[in-house]
Amino acid sequence: MQERGRSMVEMLGVLAIIGVLYVGAIAGYSKAMFKYKLNKQTEQINTIISTVARYYKDLMINDGSTDAFSLIPILKKLNEIPKEMYIANVEDQIEDVFKNRYWIYHHNTGYVGINVNLDSAGNTTQCRNLYMIAKEFHADINSIFLNYITDGPQLLASGLRGDKYCSSEDKCLRNLTLAKAEELCSIFNEDTTWWGLYIIWR
Repeated sequence: MQERGRSMVEMLGVLAIIGVLYVGAIAGYSKAMFKYKLNKQTEQINTIISTVARYYKDLMINDGSTDAFSLIPILKKLNEIPKEMYIANVEDQIEDVFKNRYWIYHHNTGYVGINVNLDSAGNTTQCRNLYMIAKEFHADINSIFLNYITDGPQLLASGLRGDKYCSSEDKCLRNLTLAKAEELCSIFNEDTTWWGLYIIWR
């Protein structure tokens, strides 16, 4: 007598193969999506840094206070901030594709800066990306450095300086390597609860 259909073992084998393919597809999609976001972040940050590099001398606006104030509303009016980076109901900050917050500001002690705030989890790659983007602007930037918090006080990581301000070659932004950026960003671990990357123009 001829059997019809499939045995339970065959069906389980098919389901196992489908499961493996599904897991592989999900992993591939996640990797592709992260790469897309990293490329998008690079595009967004290039836009922001090049905008500030172009306007920073004009943005040295002293409002009479002794503190810092956001320049983002001004840059929005100039149409220099990509609308995709706007945050609903927030006028003085913007965010990138990873939802990292950015504050572009003038400090009345005489400098313009970009402050990028991220949580620690999984941000070593993004940190490295930001350093390597900033390197392209080494001729204009005064300095770039990390502030971070572990289980205690706020700490300052070693900074790099632009062409006009670096005194030793190992501290020059123009000489930044991928390995050095990786080292600078290696502060991220389970004890790092917050970090801020600062890019300064004077």
